[in-house]
Amino acid sequence: MPKRIKKWETISSRVILKHKFLKVTEDEVLLPDGKTSTYVRLAPSETHSVLVIAINSKNQILIQREYSYPPDKIMWQFPGGSMHKGESIKSAAQRELAEESGYGARKLNVIGSYFVHNRRSDQKQYVVLCSDLYRHKLAQDEDEFIESIWMSKKELSTLITEGKVDNINLLAGLSLWLYRKRG
Repeated sequence: MPKRIKKWETISSRVILKHKFLKVTEDEVLLPDGKTSTYVRLAPSETHSVLVIAINSKNQILIQREYSYPPDKIMWQFPGGSMHKGESIKSAAQRELAEESGYGARKLNVIGSYFVHNRRSDQKQYVVLCSDLYRHKLAQDEDEFIESIWMSKKELSTLITEGKVDNINLLAGLSLWLYRKRG
């Protein structure tokens, strides 16, 4: 007989690191068995993020390559990034697509979301399918150096099959797109 899963209760919380890009808290929590534990996590999210799957008129997918500092590697990705406070999901997707690729979209469809790192954060990433594209360039972030490439589903599938894609956001976003009903 399976155990019934119970929620933890937060007893106290304090910020242990605060930086422009990162805030970390340490919580004291009451576990279901009555014991207490210290849990370190990213502070509760004030905003979430978006991931954009852009499809052109040839039914190709916009894939990008960008250097990622923590793993010290050039990685495959979809366009995307943080939402601004008060910004809608579709507005954030439109902005990120224009900043990172020079395109805008006339059709935007939010197809799902997932937690980026559920063991240490409550931040969600929303997946937005963008089509009916047009040229629309916004200034890129100063620390982004991105190469954009249009690929067929088969070409992207080959990259994944060959183990050349190890970006969890690309893989999760692609899974949502391929396995959920789309409008």
